[in-house]
Amino acid sequence: MVTRWTRQLLDEATALTTEKRYRSALGRLLIVLDVYPGLPEAQRLAGELIYIGARTTSEAAPEEQLGPRQLFDTRLNAVFCACEAPGCGVSWVSAHHLLGDHGGGASIRNPMGGRCDVCAVTVCRRHARPAALGLGCPRCGRHLDPVPAPNGRRHSAQTERLNKPLVHVIVLVEGKRPPSPDFMTGLCDSVMPDVFEDSPRITGNCSRKFRGDEGRTEAVFHAGALEPAYLTDDYDLRIHPGRQAGRRGQRWVIAKVFENRPKHMDPDNPAPQH
Repeated sequence: MVTRWTRQLLDEATALTTEKRYRSALGRLLIVLDVYPGLPEAQRLAGELIYIGARTTSEAAPEEQLGPRQLFDTRLNAVFCACEAPGCGVSWVSAHHLLGDHGGGASIRNPMGGRCDVCAVTVCRRHARPAALGLGCPRCGRHLDPVPAPNGRRHSAQTERLNKPLVHVIVLVEGKRPPSPDFMTGLCDSVMPDVFEDSPRITGNCSRKFRGDEGRTEAVFHAGALEPAYLTDDYDLRIHPGRQAGRRGQRWVIAKVFENRPKHMDPDNPAPQH
């Protein structure tokens, strides 16, 4: 739905992109995507912005450049192409929105990947077959569309964001010692950068040994022990397990506590959006 409120934010994002104020433009679009996550025009503008902004970083002021914190925002997963080869985590933004639905005949030099319209599969350059012109489908060998539409299958390293105020983050690490300040800072920057926007309370603790559910039970227990209300309908508790790089990296689990009310609302359409 494009209301007057939505249109103003979309127009502001377009103007800011023209001024090479990429981070500010993306901020406007993310507000729209908070309220209307499937809005095609917002997704199209976000795809165009990222495609252009990521390639012209040096032309923008440092505070307006797009970095990992912005690009891996989970609200943008739907505008990315992701390789569907088993075990591959490569993702990219296609020039699809710039060239339109008929961009399959475009000549793209060294594309990141493409889509086979016959097999309905998207793969990155590494998992495509060599072809005389561009990339070939790994299944049928046909030429891949080098400007595919996003398939929305990207898996971001960042934790899920909700259109709700983040009020508390609880981090548990497996072991005998609580997480160090450096560990917590690194985790915030790479996995949950929304803490820099909402300024929630942050608690770090340790657990001797996680159970078979990767520490989910321990995280819920700690959240309830810190504040029993976190386990009621007044809050939305989301659990994210993970580990440091490497098969034997230290395991951690994050409990993100959101207040169960909208963070952004469309004043022209105040009904809750999902």
